[in-house]
Amino acid sequence: MKKQSSMFLLSLCLLSLGVIGNLVFEAMGLFSNPTVQVISIPIASAEGYFNHGLLTLAITVLGLFLLPFALNRNKAKTTAVFLLAIILIPQLV
Repeated sequence: MKKQSSMFLLSLCLLSLGVIGNLVFEAMGLFSNPTVQVISIPIASAEGYFNHGLLTLAITVLGLFLLPFALNRNKAKTTAVFLLAIILIPQLV
């Protein structure tokens, strides 16, 4: 299923870093009154953009972008499952 182990591990680490970063930044209270969210990551409020949110979003999107290149088959299904997990995990925790 994996074509390139190193790219898969990099993608998995980036996705994990994005989700954990989102959870930590929300717990620290850095996202006050978010009005704009992209894949459950707050990126803006009425006062302006959240730099931490934009960085977390960039890391997560990069991990999602690299994921299909590391797989041989079931690229769409695996990417969809990871995307669904990224969206649901912060809301469930």
